[in-house]
Amino acid sequence: MFRRFALLLIAPLIAGAVTQPAPVVSGVANAASGLAAGLPAAGIAQGSIFSVYGSNLGPTSYCVAYTVPYTATLCGVSLTVTVNGTSSFPLPTFVYPSQINAILPSLTPTGSGTVTVTYNGQTSATFPIQVVTAAFGEFTATSSGLGQASVTDVNYTLNTIIHTLHPGDIGILWGTGLGPIAGSDATSPTTFPDIGTVTVFVGNTAETGTSSGLYYAGRSGSWPGLDQINFTVPQGVQGCYVPIAVEAGGVVGNIGTIAVAPAGQNTCSDSPMGQTLVNKLASGGNVNFANVFLQSINLTFVGLVTAGHGNGDFAYASFSGYTPQTAFYAEYGVSVGYCVSGQDSLFDDLSISNLDAGPALTLTGPLVSPPITQGYPGSGFYDADLSSLGKFLYSDEHYVMTGVGGANVGAFSVAETSTIPSVKLTALAGKTFPRSSDLTVTWTGGDPTLQNGQVILGGLSLNADETLFGEFECRVPLAPGTFTIPSWVLKPLPSTGATTEGSETFPNGYIWIGQYNNPTTFTAPGLDLGIMTDIFLQGDGVYFN
Repeated sequence: MFRRFALLLIAPLIAGAVTQPAPVVSGVANAASGLAAGLPAAGIAQGSIFSVYGSNLGPTSYCVAYTVPYTATLCGVSLTVTVNGTSSFPLPTFVYPSQINAILPSLTPTGSGTVTVTYNGQTSATFPIQVVTAAFGEFTATSSGLGQASVTDVNYTLNTIIHTLHPGDIGILWGTGLGPIAGSDATSPTTFPDIGTVTVFVGNTAETGTSSGLYYAGRSGSWPGLDQINFTVPQGVQGCYVPIAVEAGGVVGNIGTIAVAPAGQNTCSDSPMGQTLVNKLASGGNVNFANVFLQSINLTFVGLVTAGHGNGDFAYASFSGYTPQTAFYAEYGVSVGYCVSGQDSLFDDLSISNLDAGPALTLTGPLVSPPITQGYPGSGFYDADLSSLGKFLYSDEHYVMTGVGGANVGAFSVAETSTIPSVKLTALAGKTFPRSSDLTVTWTGGDPTLQNGQVILGGLSLNADETLFGEFECRVPLAPGTFTIPSWVLKPLPSTGATTEGSETFPNGYIWIGQYNNPTTFTAPGLDLGIMTDIFLQGDGVYFN
């Protein structure tokens, strides 16, 4: 008895000798959208689920609150949010050393404030937080705020390219940030409060109430902080990658996509994997697919006195393995007639990229390329910035991509001849466009035999110090020579800043246009199908304000 008591006295002394590092907070974001602080829809809404990022935030093993009611402390971790001198205490639902997910109490005041994290008796330094009434974030399959939106049918089956919605169907979009509730945030709501004025954009159709197809926008009854929006798929909408966006609290959040097919069809038809592989997934098979493409961009920007040019050349490849259960990861761009936007520079490939095709790929052509390496070993995604080589992509030149093979995909070699189309935007350089208005652009030229007679429209906006950016992309028919980009696509962008070089000032925003070359197909051991293509983009420097 004595010896055991002595050990109990000694143990705290030993533990006390070890210094536990204080928590460090490095970021705060909506748990669904992940939008960076400073972007238009990055505020943390009252009653929403938000994420805190940093180090030493909690125990080394995952700690999850599996049951309600939630409490203000989870596994020794607590948070304090202070706005205008009033403090509230978020309800953590998940804690880990690098991330905390928590519900911000609905009674938290709006405005600029601070958040701190306390763990093991130590409290972090304050970190800025902007609390707003509403700023909705869509959960997505990739957990990045991009790609396939977390949408189910009325039977709660997840929407994917092999389980599509149809025009006239009711879909349920899941997210967080519609706004505060009157009851407790610690338990599931006993009623279903319809929250505020919400507009849902499905394809190019706006839904604002039951008369237009929006049936409900409010708290889910299944989980605290979780919102659901019951919407109708409009007539005339079709595609594997149809955009869906929500405007709440005057801001448009992240933009995901849904898969829509004509009545009676369970699969969509415009995936670059092709209908044969989509049908294989739908019938219960597994699919391994590779997407290889080269990209060159030439931008013209106009200053007060002179004009300048900027060039960039890149090579990408993704090797992705899908099962019927992971079909929602098969995300490749946006369907024709629509646009998406967000914090990304590669909307055309948000795939799972999980097949190792070797340590690096080799690209040969008119100029010698450095090895195209994986994002990390075994990731299945390869990329390289080739801009330092000078102008890389040439029209009617032969390019060969080869790989020695890896753990999942064997050796391969694929060749293509590049085509640089003549499509060009009507002069836009130096112009200013309001993000709150639709933007009509026109172009000339182009090749109707490329990419099924389609063009890619895109753009980018960076703030003055280039710490915030947003990008958009549209896939539209070539033939009309004009397209109107909806304002809800532009609203998520930051206001464009400018760069000064000597006596000249140039915009940090751009609009570009191009056409994908028709793909060349290839196979390899462990691969059902691969495609290789290229795109040459030409654009102008502009301001989005």
